[in-house]
Amino acid sequence: RIADKDGKLSPPLTGVPAVYVRGQGGLLDVALSPRFATHQLVYLWFAEPGDGGAGTAVARGRLAGNALEQVQVTWRQTPKVESPNHWGSRLVFGKDGTLFVTTGDRFRFRERVQDLGSTIGKVIRINADGSVPADNPFARRDGAKPEIWSYGHRNLQGAALHPETGRLWTIEHGAAGGDELNHPEAGKNYGWPTITYG
Repeated sequence: RIADKDGKLSPPLTGVPAVYVRGQGGLLDVALSPRFATHQLVYLWFAEPGDGGAGTAVARGRLAGNALEQVQVTWRQTPKVESPNHWGSRLVFGKDGTLFVTTGDRFRFRERVQDLGSTIGKVIRINADGSVPADNPFARRDGAKPEIWSYGHRNLQGAALHPETGRLWTIEHGAAGGDELNHPEAGKNYGWPTITYG
């Protein structure tokens, strides 16, 4: 729905892709393109059902009235797994127009967080169209997903760009009751599940 400045809600938008609504899954984040005023592109970060269970996905569509048109999924988490929790869930556009996407460990799949062949428990960096930036840290590494920016994350549910430096900051749920505040850097390992200071 669209909320106007007075809080009035529109009818539900049409064109939203099928969403897996279970546990902590659902429609998890919405971001406007940095050039929204020019082309009205809206980005959705959501739990997507599919073979093997569900995984997070990024879709974009053009806002026209109360509809999203020309909707396409531009990125999908792999693999899809059976677990309703720890999805991550934030979209943040960098100053260079790339898109940071946070994913969680899906609760029961923490062993895949250290696996560079999986996008579980990672910060992902893609171009606005879903392609992979050539300067990503694992873009040329055999056996690694080229879209990975950083790894070893448990459940990144907060993310923002510093307004002056353009640096990404994230908040990650700690396993022992405290959360982590990080600024994920290219190619770095943030330790989960081997270590946490939560």
